[in-house]
Amino acid sequence: MASDDVLAPSLVTPVDAVSADGSAVTFVWSSVEDGNAYRLQVAETARFDTPVVDAEVGAQTAVTVGNKLPTDGQTFFWRVLVERDGEWGNPSSVESFVATTEAEAEQGPAEAADEEPVTELARAARQEATAQPFDFEDQIEKEKERGVAYEGVAASQIMGISASIIAVVLTAVAILFGWFGQVSQSAEGAAAERMQYRDIKQAEMEAAQELQQYEVVDEEEGTYRIPIDRAMDLVAREEYQQRQQPE
Repeated sequence: MASDDVLAPSLVTPVDAVSADGSAVTFVWSSVEDGNAYRLQVAETARFDTPVVDAEVGAQTAVTVGNKLPTDGQTFFWRVLVERDGEWGNPSSVESFVATTEAEAEQGPAEAADEEPVTELARAARQEATAQPFDFEDQIEKEKERGVAYEGVAASQIMGISASIIAVVLTAVAILFGWFGQVSQSAEGAAAERMQYRDIKQAEMEAAQELQQYEVVDEEEGTYRIPIDRAMDLVAREEYQQRQQPE
């Protein structure tokens, strides 16, 4: 018995007769408040007289159905029902898709129909589907009798996630190497400045020592070096004596 007061989920993908890989079709819909479980139905007609998929999928809002649908371009219809307090509510609106090969699905239709923008509700449904893993062990046994086999996340999705993680790691490594190079250049510049300062101080000390010591410069010429203060004293004394002599 259906419960009319239970809201129906909104279908996210596939919609508007989009091409999908028939060997692994991922169905995504929005969650419904107070909904305990969902029921996915896929049929060849919009009347759902003889569904090819009729499966209870628990609280999950994203399911991949594999190896159940053809890849010859046939159009299928799908909808979702929600269960609350043991009663199934009214079905959602009906959406359609074309079951093709993986290559044709990636190319898309020649003239795509206008698609509705993905709302915040649809994005939240995808996040919830990722955060709540589907209990395959319990459901596969139940659905094998109906001929439905579930596969995990598509390999293309896993490759996309892996590529994103690798890109983030490579970016972090590049930033780390750039920072290390800047630190090395700064350290080398500081070391060069310290060496230059030591050379200047050494030259000043040597010059000061030369100005404060006695040394023979040229013994044959009678040239000697005396401390600068002594030399200044002698020069001043000679100047004074010359001024004292009468002209």
